[in-house]
Amino acid sequence: MRPPMEERTAVLVVGGSLVGLSAAVFLARQGVPCVVVERHTGTSIHPRARGITARSMELFRQAGLEDAVRAHGQDDIGVFVRARALADDDHKAVVMPQTRTPDQVSPTTLYACDQDRLEPLLLKRARELGADVRFGTELVDFAQSSDGVTAEIRDRDSGAQHTVRADYLIAADGGRSAVRERLGITRSGPGSLQHQVSILFRADLSPALRGREVFACFLETMSGVLVRRDSGVWQMGVPFKPEQGESAEDFTEEHSREVVRIGTGIPDLEVTIDSVMSWEIAALVADRFRDGRIFLAGDSAHVSSPRGGLGGNGGIQDAHNLAWKIAAVLAGHGDERLLGTYETERRPIAFLNMEYALGRMHGEPWTQDYNTVSLGYRYHSPGFVEEEPGDEERVEDPTAPSGRPGTRAAHLPLPAGAGSSTLDLFGREFVLLTGEAGAEWQAEGERAAAARGVPLTVHRVAAGDYPADGAAAMERWRTVYGVTGQGAVLVRPDG
Repeated sequence: MRPPMEERTAVLVVGGSLVGLSAAVFLARQGVPCVVVERHTGTSIHPRARGITARSMELFRQAGLEDAVRAHGQDDIGVFVRARALADDDHKAVVMPQTRTPDQVSPTTLYACDQDRLEPLLLKRARELGADVRFGTELVDFAQSSDGVTAEIRDRDSGAQHTVRADYLIAADGGRSAVRERLGITRSGPGSLQHQVSILFRADLSPALRGREVFACFLETMSGVLVRRDSGVWQMGVPFKPEQGESAEDFTEEHSREVVRIGTGIPDLEVTIDSVMSWEIAALVADRFRDGRIFLAGDSAHVSSPRGGLGGNGGIQDAHNLAWKIAAVLAGHGDERLLGTYETERRPIAFLNMEYALGRMHGEPWTQDYNTVSLGYRYHSPGFVEEEPGDEERVEDPTAPSGRPGTRAAHLPLPAGAGSSTLDLFGREFVLLTGEAGAEWQAEGERAAAARGVPLTVHRVAAGDYPADGAAAMERWRTVYGVTGQGAVLVRPDG
């Protein structure tokens, strides 16, 4: 009998949804070979996550995806209202937190693109960059040693099974992560908050809307929500209570149709049910994001209320944080201590996002605004030299960046020909931004980088490059990066 086939890759990603595909894009862009296995036969057919924060859009911009995302989504989300049913006359306006991205903060903005539209874009880009993505393929077993992970994967159609040997494994296999459970990693937090079904349907709701522009209607009598997804396509979220004997199986096509009619307020509405998906709203963060050579990302590491849309975005940012670190270690200019900063940096942000989402869910006032939480989060880890020992601030106002270690490098407009923002300089390697003493810093930076084998790009911010207002440009550079005119700032590949 022939031995089972074995193949080799640098990273095996388990889960090919939003976070797994983002990981594939970011790894492949760093030149890291990766294999993604996803048990489902294709990308999501359900809209699921919608809002892409400005920070995630910045990361997609670096990966060459911003234009594609904008071509498949929309900028203006629309009006939020509250009523017993959509057809009611007395819609009550719901004032949502201000989420619009200030112009001076970023070269891009918060954007709305449903997950079923976004995932194919990620898949296409991942494959363009060289990632190997396999649908209808599941992880059967895995084991790790000091020098790698050995995984058994199976084609669900043919039943064929073979071995993949990888340096690292990223578990992006969702809130019920089999990898996390197998590793025995526990979670902390409030726990289960609610069970819901999400009904995706097609119907003409113009009789209920009567010309009103509504994006989302919170349904008071059903404790549900009705959301516009596309022309004639809507999604209804409805809670159910397992403790009272209710289950997702109760939502047959006919029952789902009746639920939609109640929520819209049109008893004889013609409804086509496209899909029904059940899910659990919970607030939990894994107690560890790493076990040896295995890392948790996205819902496998943290789940929270969808309010604010920070869960999926947090997973995208997990993948981005981890990808460059794995690339550095594989290239030989990073070591295991760098990989240890993944958990140190991302786990506190998972708690930050969870706390914000819970506050929004319960209607509690939040001390920070949306842009501060989604863009202004700050890392504290051995990956930075502490500027002020004991400074534990988790966020800073992105409209007033400080340049402190661990903060997001600020957006600074660049002169024509150099890209539109300093953020366009980041993503692949370390960048040394210098001011007036550019030549001295460049020589010293290149010497240090060469001695350590670290790829480095040097970019000088010079008044002469801004003929219209060079003095103002230099003042902003010094302010947002926290340096003097003779200073410099070293920026990591993740910005």
